[in-house]
Amino acid sequence: MFFSDEIAKKREVLGNHVSDFSFTLSIVLKLYHMHMMRSAQEIGLSRGQPRILMSLATKNLQTQKELSDFFQVKPASMTDTLKRMERDELIERVRDEKDMRNIRVSLTPKGWDKFHAFIKKGASIDEVAFVGFTEKERDVCLKLFMRILDNLNKELQEMRE
Repeated sequence: MFFSDEIAKKREVLGNHVSDFSFTLSIVLKLYHMHMMRSAQEIGLSRGQPRILMSLATKNLQTQKELSDFFQVKPASMTDTLKRMERDELIERVRDEKDMRNIRVSLTPKGWDKFHAFIKKGASIDEVAFVGFTEKERDVCLKLFMRILDNLNKELQEMRE
C-alpha cells in the first residue's frame, strides 16, 4: 500500500503542519484521477477529452471560448484538443448562425457513445472506491463532500467580490 506508507511518512515528517484531511484527500483525488485516465485510455480517449465530452453532454453547442474559459485553458490549447476530437469524429464544430464569429461545438453520435462508455467506466470505479460501504454511508459521504464543495465555492466567491 504505497499511499498508506506515504500518509504515515507525512505524519512522521510534517507532524500536524498539514491536515490529515487535505493530505488524504489529495491522495484520494490522485488515485481516482489515475483510475479515470486509465479508463479513458481503454476506450480511446486522450487527456482532456473526457471532461470536454462531459461538458458538452450537459450543455451542447457551447462555443470554443466558453469551453476554454470554463476549463481555464488557453484558447489555442482548446482549439488543438477540439481539432483532435473533430478528427476522431467525437465532435463537430459549426459556425454560429446568429454570430458568425463564434464556433459552436457539439457531440457527434460517436462522441455520445464515448461519453456513455466513460460514464459507465466511472460508475465501476465508484463501485471499487465504495467497497465495504453501506448505501447509507455512501449517501453520508456524498452529502459531506457536497457541504465541503459548497463551503469552498462560497469562500472562492467571496474572494472574487
